[in-house]
Amino acid sequence: WFAWLCTAITLALIIISFGVRLSFLPNNLWGNTGEIILTLIWIIGITNALNYLDGIDGLAAGTAAISALFFSIISYQTNQPGIGLASLVLMASCVGYLPHNFKKAKIFLGDAGSTFIGFTLAGLAIVGNWAEDNVVKLVVPILILGVPIFDMVFTTIMRIKEEKINTIIEWLKYGGRDHFHHRLIELGLHSTGAMLFICFISISFGITAIMVSNEKAIVGVLSILQASIIFAGIAVLMVIGKRRRKG
Repeated sequence: WFAWLCTAITLALIIISFGVRLSFLPNNLWGNTGEIILTLIWIIGITNALNYLDGIDGLAAGTAAISALFFSIISYQTNQPGIGLASLVLMASCVGYLPHNFKKAKIFLGDAGSTFIGFTLAGLAIVGNWAEDNVVKLVVPILILGVPIFDMVFTTIMRIKEEKINTIIEWLKYGGRDHFHHRLIELGLHSTGAMLFICFISISFGITAIMVSNEKAIVGVLSILQASIIFAGIAVLMVIGKRRRKG
């Protein structure tokens, strides 16, 4: 975990040194410092979030392919062909890999594969200019990457609540069967069903991202609120389902 964290931080700083970072705070010392810190958190968080999703066959690559597809669509809508092409290449790579990782998988991503995909998606989200409005510019990648973000946040909250982790180091090192997909399987879904359910959610929020990309800030805020309510409802159902199974 230490080598992984150092590598992620180093690569993130290299990207930032080329001027690629989140840009929405005032152009002063505190604003620039805040943007750098938030960019580091974003890159490390999304990289780790995709690694979290690599728990059942096809899930990490499937959700990554969907996210890359929607990044490519909005890239071409906003006249960013270079980013669109990079997104399509990532999508095609994941789709080409899926037959070998879907049902009785013969090839696995492993930490190196899933973190590489997560890092690439995190970078695409930052480098792209997704909307004219600064709020919507942030909303679009959050919606497209909503599933891995939700899984990471929900799992972290539950682990802290259940006193499984107490420090960032424990958070990075901890591995357990308590992720989004694991909880869906506990509710009775087959692993393939859980994977498809999560992919459908990713597609739904990707479509929402396309719809809000040309809208104003209030629409972006409402879209995030809507996504939060949906994920909150899913979280409640999973927690109640787990408690009933234990009971």
